[in-house]
Amino acid sequence: MDILDFIDTYIWYVAFVLIICVGLYATIRLGGIQVAGFKEMVKVTFLNRGDHKEGKLSSFQVFCMSMGSRIGVGNITGPILAILVGGPGAILWMWIFALIGMATSFLETTIAQIYKVPKENGGYRGGPAYTLFHGLGMKRLGMMAAFVMILMYLVGFISSEVISMSEAVHYAFDFDGINILFATLLTIATAVLLIGGVYKIANLSVKVVPLMAIAWFAVCIVTIALGPEGIINGFSSIFEYAFNIPSVIGGSVGAVIITGMQRGVWSNEAGIGTITNLSSMADVKHPVSQGYTQAIGVLIDTLVSTITALVVLSFADIDALVGSGLESIPLLQHIFTDTLGSVAPYVVMIFMFVFAFTCLMSDIVIGEGNLMLIKESRIAKYGMWILLLAVVFLSSFYASDALVVIMDVLLAVCAFFNTFIMIKLARRGIEAFQDYRRQKREGVEEPVFHKDCLSDDSGITEWD
Repeated sequence: MDILDFIDTYIWYVAFVLIICVGLYATIRLGGIQVAGFKEMVKVTFLNRGDHKEGKLSSFQVFCMSMGSRIGVGNITGPILAILVGGPGAILWMWIFALIGMATSFLETTIAQIYKVPKENGGYRGGPAYTLFHGLGMKRLGMMAAFVMILMYLVGFISSEVISMSEAVHYAFDFDGINILFATLLTIATAVLLIGGVYKIANLSVKVVPLMAIAWFAVCIVTIALGPEGIINGFSSIFEYAFNIPSVIGGSVGAVIITGMQRGVWSNEAGIGTITNLSSMADVKHPVSQGYTQAIGVLIDTLVSTITALVVLSFADIDALVGSGLESIPLLQHIFTDTLGSVAPYVVMIFMFVFAFTCLMSDIVIGEGNLMLIKESRIAKYGMWILLLAVVFLSSFYASDALVVIMDVLLAVCAFFNTFIMIKLARRGIEAFQDYRRQKREGVEEPVFHKDCLSDDSGITEWD
């Protein structure tokens, strides 16, 4: 564990530098799209959802799937852990990282859309592995990226999410046989998702994800209103400790910044390329429209994390929070119990379960998409199913700290793949953005993309 922690710490120093540099570059070249393009983000995402075509996924379906992946257990545990480890000021740095990440997410999504690959039976696949394999012609590197994604999602992330769901159920119910009962039911539910396929998952995401986010906001707002310290204390402590660490925690400003950014990247995934596995599946008229959609996705994800942080900070000051000796979920359960009463364990259970299950749904799609790049056959597909169901069942009983750290290291490796792609292909993404803006200035309501607007269209298999 000491060796793994050492590797994890220093590999992320490099990854953060790369992600932030690419994000700042994207912000400048895209003209501060976080602010200048906000109106278009809202319009493209929520007003112009596009027509649903048979055998293909609409922009809004993919948006809900990607938000199901983004809005997960990390939005509950992440902000609380950031506060306990780095102090309230870590939340401000999480905001700053998210602001930069909006531009990063726009650029990586646009590039992935340009280089997406059509499936034989309709629809599309894409992501870092496909962009490396087809777009850049680096087939071995693409296969390596696909293998890392499969390990990270079908073993790492799914295991982590099942553990979170299992813990949530145990908070509310504690009787003999709960482990085997939960493991069996969850494995059956996962098997149903596998049989239903990506379109069943997409339709379920459209129904569940928006309701899930709204419900979490409602519960958190009620809890904040009942908190003894109040929301003003929450916001003031964030700014007060942004440039120093409370004495009860110790450390340095650098630790505050790194903690905030770590929680941000675990939550919104901007710059890592993982979300582009989903966003490239959307059937859109122009790659840039999906770029706008994923940029606002980073903002929404950060709002969910912020409301969670304010629940904690409106309840007590940092000295009391650290002095309680409680970790993330037990601390949240304690706060909810104090404000909402005896229903708190069940509230925590429901949200932990639903947040983790929506992530699991998206993980299945991402894992299968990357497997199809390596080996597209029924044997490989069913082999993956068996592995996945085994991981789901066994993770209901066993948790590994080492697995969490290994997963974090793999996430940094994905960041290396993705930043390399963005450095190599940033010009294509910016040219697509300029084409979109040109058409909008000419009065085109929904711009249509043609690859001849790019200075180099090699490696593009769609957009004829």
